[in-house]
This record gives sequence, C-alpha cells and structure tokens, in this order.
Amino acid sequence: MITFEQLEEMRIALKKKYTLFIIIGLIVVAVAALISVILEWPPILIMISGVLTFIIAMFCTSKQAKEYSLAFKNYFVKSSLEKIFTNLRYQPDNGISRTTIASTNMMRMGDRYSSNDLVTGNYKTIGFTQSDVHIEEEHETRDSDGNTRTYYVTIFKGRWMIFDFNKSFKADVQVAQKGFGNNKLGSWFSGEEKFQKVQMESQEFNKAFNVYAQQPLDAFYILTPKIMEKIRNLDERNEGKLLLCFIDNKLHVGIYNHEDSFEHKSVFKPIDEEKTRNEISTDIQKITMFIDELELDNDLFKVK
Repeated sequence: MITFEQLEEMRIALKKKYTLFIIIGLIVVAVAALISVILEWPPILIMISGVLTFIIAMFCTSKQAKEYSLAFKNYFVKSSLEKIFTNLRYQPDNGISRTTIASTNMMRMGDRYSSNDLVTGNYKTIGFTQSDVHIEEEHETRDSDGNTRTYYVTIFKGRWMIFDFNKSFKADVQVAQKGFGNNKLGSWFSGEEKFQKVQMESQEFNKAFNVYAQQPLDAFYILTPKIMEKIRNLDERNEGKLLLCFIDNKLHVGIYNHEDSFEHKSVFKPIDEEKTRNEISTDIQKITMFIDELELDNDLFKVK
C-alpha cells in the first residue's frame, strides 16, 4: 500500500515534468514566432509548433500521469469505498458497458462512448453498480469550399448508477427531468414497444419531470406520491439533470452533470489530505443518497 508521502513524491515528480514541457513549449512557440516574422512565414506555423509540442508532452507524460492517477485512487478512493460498502469491487479503468445502457432503450447512445471508475458492491442490503459515462455524437460541417470537418458533441457526461429495486413491475417506466436532453422522448422508443407520456397526480412533479411508460398503470404503481416527493428531494440535492429508468426490476439513474467522479485535482498544488477525503465522501454520497432517500432496502417492497 502506497503511503501519503510516496503519493506526494509522485505528484511532485509529475509536476516537474509538466513544468519542463511548459517551458519547452513556450520556447518553441517563441522561436517559431521569431522565425515567422524574420522569414515572413505564415502565422499558422506558430500554432503547429505549439500543437506538436503539446502532443509530444502528452505522449512523454501519459504513463507517469496514469500511474499517479491510479496511486491516488488506490490511496484515497478505494480505502474510502471500503469503509462504506460490502462486496466491493473498484476498477478505475473499467466502466459500465455501452450495451448495458443501450439495452434500456431509453437513451440515445451517440457515436463515441467511454466509461471508467466502475464501482460494484452492496450498501445495506442493496446491490449496485456505478461508473462515469461519457457519450458523444458525431457532427459534420462543410465550408464554402466544400471541405468537411468532423467534430464530436457531448450528449451525456456524468454518472450512471444501477440499483436493485425491491418492487416488482411488469413493464418499463422512465422519469426524465425536463432539460435532461438525451433521453428518447416521444411516442416511440424502439421497435414496436410504444411508450406513452403519463400525467401524474402531482402538478409540481409534472412541471419538473416527464414520465413515460409502456403501461400507464405501472407508472402509478411505481411512482407513488411518496416516491415522487423523494425524487424531487434527490433533484434538490444533486447538481445536473436526472434520468430514472425502472426496467427489469432495476433502477437505472443517470446524472448529467458534466463531471467525473473520484478524480484528483491539479498536480501543481500539494494534496490537502483532509479536503480530498471530504470530496471523495461527497462523491460516495451520490450513491448512498439514492438508496437512503428512496428506501430501496425497505422490506415492504421486496419481491417475494
């Protein structure tokens, strides 16, 4: 097990290497600018020299940066997770598969997908899985000369969590906070499975969320007044937009907040151990709050 002092030594070594490449980059750009002025070369050479230096720097530091990130997560994240969860398995380099999320038929999956910081385990009596997820959609633009440029637009970045759900239901239900943006809204989700928009009894809930179900009765069965109130409480406690998918006796939760969980801060500042552990605890609470608030471990809901 790495010590805090060893972790700090790794950070300082990485900081020195980054600093070296920043200095080299500035020198390269300055020389390129001077040559461009003297020889009247096009200014784009300055940009090219800067980009090439950046690429070389990333290549030369990538292994060391990855080793530091893994050491940080083992020292801070894994140890913190072990205090809260049982049957824990933490895999920083793995994530929830694209297929798992796509199989809900409730999200547009875009053209490029990545996921990491996979956590599986149990909290109280409830099994769960969570990871960071980033989904991008490919776009193209064409200029006046007919040249095509391809770029990617983020359509989801945040957390995806899957919880055991003790309440049995026959069909699928989606609760999408208005403004979430990447859920498949409309009459048709996939194939011949028709989803209907359901108006709940709570007008306040309807103002904040759209509800879709294959069978409207399932929405009323799952989304009791108490559960709707709890979902609104969770919205108030989370930054970003929420998506809840009730499918196959599981609760899928997407938090679209443009953030990565369990990440280290800048290597250019010393590690504040107490502050870092508090930040990790806040990330962990994103998992536990859904189980606690929704009372997913309540035996009254347990499937017999």
